Amino acid sequence: MNGTQKQRLAIVVDDESIARKMMTFALKREGFTCHSASDGEEAMLLLEDLEYDLVVTDLAMPHKNGHALAVELLKLAKRPFIAVHTSVVDPQITKDLMNRGVDDIVFKPTDYAAFAAKMKVLVDKLVNYPQPEHSQQTLESNDDVELTTNQTSNTGINNTEGGVEIDGEVESPAEAPKLGKSSVVKSLQSMGIESLPFSHFALEACRVACEQDSEAEDIAAAIEKEPALTSELLRLGNSSLYNRTGNKALDLEEIIVRVGRRQIGELALALDACDSLRDMGIPFLNVKLAWQRSLAARVAAKLLISQRSSGSTSAGIVLSASMHLLGRMILAKKFSCEMVALLELANQTGDALTELERQTFSESQSAMLAGLLSKWNIPQDIIGPLEHLDSTYGELVSLNRANRDDAELVKIAVLIGWLAVGKWEAWDLVEIPPSSVFRHHCNTSLREIVSRTRDGLAEALAGLGKNSSLVVGDSKMMPCNYRCAGETDVDFIREMLPSLELSEGSGGSDDQLATVVNGLDASPERINTLIQSRDRNDCVLLTKPDLQKSLISGPAVVLFPCTFGRLAESIKALHVPRSKAKVR
Repeated sequence: MNGTQKQRLAIVVDDESIARKMMTFALKREGFTCHSASDGEEAMLLLEDLEYDLVVTDLAMPHKNGHALAVELLKLAKRPFIAVHTSVVDPQITKDLMNRGVDDIVFKPTDYAAFAAKMKVLVDKLVNYPQPEHSQQTLESNDDVELTTNQTSNTGINNTEGGVEIDGEVESPAEAPKLGKSSVVKSLQSMGIESLPFSHFALEACRVACEQDSEAEDIAAAIEKEPALTSELLRLGNSSLYNRTGNKALDLEEIIVRVGRRQIGELALALDACDSLRDMGIPFLNVKLAWQRSLAARVAAKLLISQRSSGSTSAGIVLSASMHLLGRMILAKKFSCEMVALLELANQTGDALTELERQTFSESQSAMLAGLLSKWNIPQDIIGPLEHLDSTYGELVSLNRANRDDAELVKIAVLIGWLAVGKWEAWDLVEIPPSSVFRHHCNTSLREIVSRTRDGLAEALAGLGKNSSLVVGDSKMMPCNYRCAGETDVDFIREMLPSLELSEGSGGSDDQLATVVNGLDASPERINTLIQSRDRNDCVLLTKPDLQKSLISGPAVVLFPCTFGRLAESIKALHVPRSKAKVR
């Protein structure tokens, strides 16, 4: 019997949920049926009911660690293929496991696709050509290996004076590896400023501009070392965003005075960041979309800053908005295998890529980038908004008022920039700010500021010699009854309709159209009134978890924050004949 005739059964054992998901996804693509467990005890319970062909286990886990699990599996009369997948790099443990009969050991970070392909071949060989039974004496030795950070060796095997004894051999003592963090996280923490894709001149210009005693001529001298940056700052300084008088400035020092000393330093770094982003070659990410979003977010940030009171500062806002996706590109360059696996997992599960990144790397991509910038001595007040970009609006409440305001403004600018560009990835997280938060930062309608951002983006692209390819609607639009239960001047969902291939229909009287109800920022009473007037089988309600219990049942419900893909799929389900409509 070969692997194409029988689907193999596998268990993935790991206490890190993201590692389990990534490994499971890779193995399924190779034809395995996969179950998962968070420790050795859960795995053994599964093994009581089914006969598995493959067990992939981590080592450092609670309750029953991977070493103990492997030893127990090796004693089975008909054991599975055993692969250890771990970040515990210790020659003693590796030697001990291989001597016992473990089939394979790989160390994180892992090329999951390659590993799964290898498992397919090796498991089929084991099933088709069984190996002789292992010596029971070898299997029973040293069963009580402990994986702890408090011992000289993670094996916990008999310590002898000056060494550790394994199966009668004395090895020199090894430093106990630190457990609890994957090697990906350790590698991330060791990244230095060389990982920043900026020109040295732009970083130096930003640092000079942030010095208290710097003069315009000092900043100009630093910027002029990079001719392309000088030209771009002159162009941008004379654009409608920064030049309200219409008087053209030909001198960089005049631009510096017009824009502001620290602001020109941030802008220099922001421009260099956008250039770096545009030139990145990452085949599995839409770099062009990320670049356009960065340009648009920068425009939106500048527009929002212009509405601030005269006493408010704007440190780091334009820079953070411009670089809001740059951290992801740095991760994709450094950890390409992991990022490809995360993208595949996001597409499979519908999870947000931001959350998967946080689980894998122990921090968000924006926080990682902020940490790298701090190593270059960029002031904390400038990188602060970037550090909190991927926090939720609820989490930002814990910050002091000034830091909270800056972080909120950047988050809003980024969302407005994405709306202006009009293109979305399925794994993009859609987080809508409360109307009170938007009103705190903007005194114009959302539609107006999105339109102005789109115009500013088109101007920026034209200045760079690029044609605008923004999505603002096409012939594929599906008419719908759209209803906003909250404040219509702060209706982010309405601005997303073209991206969702929807257009507002002829009105609520047309009962042949599906209905989308925006209940994100409204009272339950108002939402229920709108729902009651619709055919609930052709209605999708967008709302928040804390409101759900107060709403009448019936329509499909999408809870925010959610991914763009889940939102689009829920609405797409309404585009069926009324007789086939389903409640999701």
